[in-house]
Amino acid sequence: MTIGKRVLSGSVLSLLSLLVGCSSDESQTGGAARTYEDDRREIEATLDETAARWRYGDKAILYEQEFEFVRIEYTYDEYLEIDRIKRMESDTVRTFEVKDVKFFGRDSAHVSVDVVFVGPTEDTTRLPQGWTMFYHKGRWIRPTLSTPAGQAEFEERKRKADSAAAAEEDEEW
Repeated sequence: MTIGKRVLSGSVLSLLSLLVGCSSDESQTGGAARTYEDDRREIEATLDETAARWRYGDKAILYEQEFEFVRIEYTYDEYLEIDRIKRMESDTVRTFEVKDVKFFGRDSAHVSVDVVFVGPTEDTTRLPQGWTMFYHKGRWIRPTLSTPAGQAEFEERKRKADSAAAAEEDEEW
């Protein structure tokens, strides 16, 4: 191969890598925008399901929205006996209309919603709310009792217990 062909070949490879690099950056930007839009749709779907199930008295949807440590600490029946949960009713809530979503990375989001109530005379009332939702175990949740700090503490205790169990397993008796 002559020097001219090597230079030309090197230039072509450099140009291709530059083009691939640029197109990768563009696809990542587009991918991030698409991810946020997908997340927004997932948040809306979660809130739609919550409103529909809760309206018909299915408080299991609230339990499903809690961080893992609450579902381990309380059975569903015990959860229903917690005063805060016991008092929660939504028979007049029709929907949670998502107005805006501001993401904080991909782990949490501030969601501005209008809670839409329909009264016995079919009058509609909208109550603006701001909620924080969290991305946990592959889905968006809006916990009622649990907190990310409580979940982090639970995960740390679990990690230490797993580590101690592994160390104990390695010991020879």
